[in-house]
Amino acid sequence: MATTSVSLKTTLSDLVDASVQVGSREERRADLIAALQTTRLVPAVVVPGIEHQAAAAIVQAALPTVEYQRCTLQRRIDEHLFLDVPARTGVRILACWDDGSHRIRMHCAEIGASGLWDRIAVHFTWWEMSGRPVPVLDRPNGLAS
Repeated sequence: MATTSVSLKTTLSDLVDASVQVGSREERRADLIAALQTTRLVPAVVVPGIEHQAAAAIVQAALPTVEYQRCTLQRRIDEHLFLDVPARTGVRILACWDDGSHRIRMHCAEIGASGLWDRIAVHFTWWEMSGRPVPVLDRPNGLAS
């Protein structure tokens, strides 16, 4: 009977620890997004492919810890977020249609360890050169594109 109590107590303790980790992960994610939204945007290279419907799967195939989400802010402005919550690194891209030049312009904000935007750009370039294959993933990214 004592063994059962210890096992139950350990299980409850593990459950509490897991729920604290989930809560803190969501808090870290929210903090990452808030920091990205206040970080100065700078002009960025246009990366074809991040507008693709399967962008979340494409990103996750190469960068499994990176979450992706897309949001239309205005009719001609889309926001793309790439979040690596465990690494506390994130990239925010504003993709804006420029009527004058008839093309997309991108602006980037990056926080945390630098290099995430470079890895994303390299991956989408490779993806584009490989014929734009859409990966099939065993598990969802958790965020819709």
